[in-house]
Amino acid sequence: MARTERPTLPTRSAELTATERLKPIGHPETGVFVQVDKGWLDTVLTRFGEAIAAVTRANARAGANKLQDACTHAIFETGVAPANCAAR
Repeated sequence: MARTERPTLPTRSAELTATERLKPIGHPETGVFVQVDKGWLDTVLTRFGEAIAAVTRANARAGANKLQDACTHAIFETGVAPANCAAR
């Protein structure tokens, strides 16, 4: 009896598994202080918080995609899901 070749799984694009990074906030010290509108500052801080949350969500999705790929690969290779893989 001839052994059938198992199909190979497609690889997800790097965009689905890449982690995002934000550059740290930094600026050269000028010693010059300026006044800005509180509404503008609040908006900037809110948007910055939203950007951090978006990066966190993107990194969680990338991690979930990597885990799913590893689990699917293991199931195709061995026929059994590893312990760290979610069961339905």
